[in-house]
Amino acid sequence: MFESIDRSAFGQFVAELWQRQGWQTQIKDDDGRIFVALQRPETGEEGLVWAIADGEVGGQQVQQFRSLCDEYDVGEGAIVTAGTFSEHAEKVAQGTGVELLDGEGIERVLQRKELTGLAEQYGGDGGGGGSDGSPLDAATDLASRAAEATSDVPLVAVVVVVALVGAGVLFGPSVPFLGGGDAISAESTAPEGANASLHVTWNAKVTDSIDMNESDDLVYPAPEGQQLVLVRMAINNTGNGSVPLKQTAFKLRANGTTHANQTLARHAGFLNLPIGPGETVPVWTVFAIPEGESATLVYDQNVTRATVEVEFVRNSDLSVNESQL
Repeated sequence: MFESIDRSAFGQFVAELWQRQGWQTQIKDDDGRIFVALQRPETGEEGLVWAIADGEVGGQQVQQFRSLCDEYDVGEGAIVTAGTFSEHAEKVAQGTGVELLDGEGIERVLQRKELTGLAEQYGGDGGGGGSDGSPLDAATDLASRAAEATSDVPLVAVVVVVALVGAGVLFGPSVPFLGGGDAISAESTAPEGANASLHVTWNAKVTDSIDMNESDDLVYPAPEGQQLVLVRMAINNTGNGSVPLKQTAFKLRANGTTHANQTLARHAGFLNLPIGPGETVPVWTVFAIPEGESATLVYDQNVTRATVEVEFVRNSDLSVNESQL
């Protein structure tokens, strides 16, 4: 299936794959390196993908891409290849937060999203319905189709993204985009009569599965029709008294439904202990929500029976690589 894709049209294929999952896409050729700029029209969420047609991607390339993302304040990025990743590349990626997707991973995405026919569209003839195979030639067509699919979003929204890439200014910090998840946000609360306060620095990752430890046999896949949201937090007690801390107080609200945390066997990311004044506790938790939905991290005052002012502040530099938690 995947082997039939014309490598000269690989950038087009990657752009189309993300477009089919609700993203507006534009392709940028930087001296032979093909980048795909992503933007969700509903949320403004943005991302960047480096599309490498074939060969083995090494650790140095991952480091170069991470440096590029850091230079332009891109919080999250992904390298997608029809080839393979070296062992060094995978190790570097774990330490930098760069997502990696190889040929086998792409096939799994195509099958799970029921997009196996997409590979056939880009087979042999350069793909893309009459294009000569150049990703740059496909940019206008992709933008037009994206605008038609989301008629309430002006085409200029896509064009601006490309203009920024061309000018050397990419995107601000973004939520992870690999896996097709919508934006994850957080809602601070300041109830009347609050007698305690917490400052929560957080970041989140949307994924299809979680592998906390590559040396064991445990992999936690998302339930059918759902996606996993891994949330990492640094909770600081900014008040004068002790505050009860419970994992179940933190919930994720998606499309009017509130979702409780998921428990991962053998991996406890949260200690339900009181947190003292000035103390900071690093924790993480996992949620499962319907695939493709946006979600908001909230604090449930009823769980601890304490009235707490909670301030959520996102830090895109806070690593949510599960192997590092």
